[in-house]
Amino acid sequence: MAAVAVLAAAIFIATEPLRSRPAAIPQVFVSMAGFEPRELTVPAGREFQVQFINPDTRFHTDGGGWHQFRIDGAGVDVRIPPSTQPVVTLPPLAAGTYEFYCDVCCGGKENPAMRGVLEVKA
Repeated sequence: MAAVAVLAAAIFIATEPLRSRPAAIPQVFVSMAGFEPRELTVPAGREFQVQFINPDTRFHTDGGGWHQFRIDGAGVDVRIPPSTQPVVTLPPLAAGTYEFYCDVCCGGKENPAMRGVLEVKA
């Protein structure tokens, strides 16, 4: 019986880091080619993080290499400098579907590649 208790304790200790490990931070590439991926899913009602990867340089002729991640009406307007990979904490959002876009360069939000969808799930 003591062996069973020791085994159960060992399994609990071994799996504890898996339960308490934070979820992976989604990465979004944003370049003059657009957003990749163009669809994200996050949990409703709590802050979430996204790592933006902008490979464009300041020599990019349209917008100087800057990009944007904006969601109208949600208080989200992130500017991503050229040649950076910032991790950004975004505010809690209610469940629903939100459109995000970049309106800084590359045809702005009228360009389908510069738009995407954020699914916020309850």
